[in-house]
Amino acid sequence: MANRTKLLVMGGVVAVKVAAYLVWRPVMLRWGTQGEEAVEPLPGDDQVPRPAFQSTRAITIDAPPESVWPWIVQMGIYRAGFYTHDRVERAMFHARYVEGKHSATRIHPELQDLKVGELVPYGGGVNATVAEIEPNRHLVAGEAFVLRPLPGNRTRLIVRCRGMGYISGAAQGAAADAPVLTKAVVFALHRVPGALLLARGIDFFVADPFHHYMEVGMLRGIKERAEGTNDGGQPAVVGPLP
Repeated sequence: MANRTKLLVMGGVVAVKVAAYLVWRPVMLRWGTQGEEAVEPLPGDDQVPRPAFQSTRAITIDAPPESVWPWIVQMGIYRAGFYTHDRVERAMFHARYVEGKHSATRIHPELQDLKVGELVPYGGGVNATVAEIEPNRHLVAGEAFVLRPLPGNRTRLIVRCRGMGYISGAAQGAAADAPVLTKAVVFALHRVPGALLLARGIDFFVADPFHHYMEVGMLRGIKERAEGTNDGGQPAVVGPLP
């Protein structure tokens, strides 16, 4: 009887947590957006005309697009990083960056010349191909990064992720020399019945909130860095490095 009661209590707790997540999820997927930003058409939408999911997050930066863009165009593992939770990236992907063990704290001229068709490393042997790039306006490489000028030399940065799922999307971008685990996931998605459905379930309850955590960190990291270089000189001191 005690075991049955314990199971009922545990089941109730899980049900409450799932219900809370389902209520929070729509807010999570449009964090920071205003007005129609979460639903309006953005560059890169045509890459996946009928997505299984879409997230749109945004932040206002007290710097003009010209001060924000260099931080965005140099992003990537083994490049400037993603300005988010570096410890997590290092733990999951053995990530390294142009400045060593942390995302860049300054603009690197050698990383500014990004072109359509080039690859941006996302970690774990997964790359995103640059599909569109318009300096100071938008970059589409896996996700869409859209910069909009605001009065007072400010910028609205909107980031949209749109696709069939994080796991399946990562599998599509897996490099030939990807780690064994990445290759195993690719094999399973193509050969194991039901693997795609399972992957989307994992996306829904695990990868989606994890991506939210990392992407919000990225937006805040870009804001901090761009505002620190708004005077056109060397970057101001970026917060504590992991």
